[in-house]
Amino acid sequence: MNSIHKILYQDSRNLEDIPSESIDLIVTSPPYPMIEMWDEMFGNQNPDILKALSCGDGPLAFNLMHEILNSVWNEAFRVLKNQNQ
Repeated sequence: MNSIHKILYQDSRNLEDIPSESIDLIVTSPPYPMIEMWDEMFGNQNPDILKALSCGDGPLAFNLMHEILNSVWNEAFRVLKNQNQ
């Protein structure tokens, strides 16, 4: 069995160069919300996150961070092959 391994280091919110249902496996180490080392990265994508954090509104910051991550999960779902077929 031949396989192709390719490491992509890119913003996974947009994987338009990858055809739908063309990937067998995705291994990811995403930025995890509410771990301080990721606050700036998320805040650069949505300044409301930094505002929420500075006001002590962790639940709002968490939800805003997950809005960003939802686009990653949507793209991962789109490019993964349906293993039930």
